[in-house]
Amino acid sequence: MMKMRYGLALLILAAALTGGACQRSSAQAPDEATDNSCPAVSVGPESAQLLGLQDDLRLLTILDRMQLTADQINQMLPLVDQLAQQRAESDQQIEKLQGDLIRALTDKRQLLVEDKPVSEEIERQIVTLQSAVGKAREQGAARLTESAKPLRKLLTAPQLDIVTGRNEARLQARELLDWLRGLSDSDFTEEAAANAEGLADADKGLDKDVLTKLFATARKMTAAQYDKGRDELAARLAPLYGPSPDQEDAQIAGAFAHPHTAALLREKLKFAGNSEG
Repeated sequence: MMKMRYGLALLILAAALTGGACQRSSAQAPDEATDNSCPAVSVGPESAQLLGLQDDLRLLTILDRMQLTADQINQMLPLVDQLAQQRAESDQQIEKLQGDLIRALTDKRQLLVEDKPVSEEIERQIVTLQSAVGKAREQGAARLTESAKPLRKLLTAPQLDIVTGRNEARLQARELLDWLRGLSDSDFTEEAAANAEGLADADKGLDKDVLTKLFATARKMTAAQYDKGRDELAARLAPLYGPSPDQEDAQIAGAFAHPHTAALLREKLKFAGNSEG
């Protein structure tokens, strides 16, 4: 019996989250030190230059797909510069808090080395600072997300699809429909019901009954009908795979608030036939 798509995804996610007793939980921030955690096996230091190049390549992949015009880039640059400044300010605030947290953790470490009790005051200080770091991250991200909203007006619908991940959501939806259509009758009945139940999201107008009907509609279509109507069906299904409007704003902020984005846009502007900016 073949596995359901959503079920397989959940299994992969569960494996990633429970990879080993000593591994840090994926939900645990790097600033949060726990007494029952231990370092994972690691060989070789991370290269800052290598990490920076990898970030550049990820950003350039998105920017190249968006095919921004010189006029768009010139209009975007002031907003992107503002985002970079805001991110730098948030980073400085977080670095200061982390410095205080490092000092508190260092004090605790020394006491443990000396087999001395750790005072409640130090423990409270550590918890307070961990919370402050997390709150500063959330507030900084919220500020950037709000400031990135004007960028929406400068992007075309296809460009927004790329930067927010809507394209990928539609591709996932089409793949599910293609997969369901290729099943035998008995497997389709079982898998369509299971996926309708597992994917249902009433808040997005896609409850179990709606999904069951959508799958059945795709199944009953002839090849010619499906070829013509597949994109429309996938668009109806895509919200289950795509981000919410707030998440889309966060995706835009994540791409354009990156410290390298402004410099990359200025470099690309030279090759767009306009050296201004």
